[in-house]
Amino acid sequence: MKNYPKPINFDATNSDFDIFENVTEGNYFEPEIKFLKNVRISTNSVVFTYFKIFRDSCIGEENYQKYQKGFRFFLKFIFPKLNFSKKRFLLITDEWTSNYYHWHVFALKKLLIIKEKNLLENSLLFLPKKYQKYPFVLPSLTKFGIKKEQIIFLRRKSNIKVKELALVSAPPQNQQYFEQIRKALRNDFEASEKIYVSREEQVLRFVENEREVSELLAKYGFKKIIAEKLSYQEQIDIFSKTKYLVSPHGAGLANIFFMPEDSSILELATELPTADYYKLSALLRIKYFYQKCDFGSRSKIKDPHHGSLFVDLEKLEKNLKLMLA
Repeated sequence: MKNYPKPINFDATNSDFDIFENVTEGNYFEPEIKFLKNVRISTNSVVFTYFKIFRDSCIGEENYQKYQKGFRFFLKFIFPKLNFSKKRFLLITDEWTSNYYHWHVFALKKLLIIKEKNLLENSLLFLPKKYQKYPFVLPSLTKFGIKKEQIIFLRRKSNIKVKELALVSAPPQNQQYFEQIRKALRNDFEASEKIYVSREEQVLRFVENEREVSELLAKYGFKKIIAEKLSYQEQIDIFSKTKYLVSPHGAGLANIFFMPEDSSILELATELPTADYYKLSALLRIKYFYQKCDFGSRSKIKDPHHGSLFVDLEKLEKNLKLMLA
């Protein structure tokens, strides 16, 4: 297994960068599509029949064992919706894909694999009903050729019985499909913008010294945006033009899908809870910089998923100069 390339500002003498010493690409396997007959899909996208859970539809072994044990899962999703359609159903969601990052990395990747096998035509796409309210879902599906009339939404705590289901298994990281997702979604703009994604209106992982950080970034030509205030198309347009990006760890960094090759990002985090954006940057051929930050005084618990950040301005300026050089 190959190691991912180190961050551009990697410093072997600085323990902040120890997390990048042995990050490997993991075991690769060829994507596989299984065709299942007469199965049910619950609104959390888990596939089952009678009292059997299909492992490939679960997030990890722990969830599979939890659902397989006892009757709680089957009682929760007891309300059936019968389906008499002879069309094949497609499943691209799981329990995490309502998240902006997971939608782009996992759901759209599965959709590409299905499309590659020419299975979109005369098929129906299953989605939990809550996906109707996510502004990125329908616009991105449209770009991959899915029509609204193909989508079957299912209300919460229920299940739908389907005659045939295409269930995709694929490795978490795949450069080929990530590049295809970028090609399908981004606008072919010339990239020169400098963007700072602020989390000042979030309750998690916000920057406590936001004013000072914003002023320093403005000095170097960075424009501050709040991603959740923008439409999906506005985010695509902005990040298609972005060459340099600074952001705290969070879903806003998934917008690197719209940035071109050879652009640069600087990720700010108290600790990296996951190396997802580091890996994604490498696979999209984007230059990755990292800055470890202290927990802010308003952190209720010192947990990288929840705690606020206090950014060292001297370190930030040093990283900005290196990134913009």
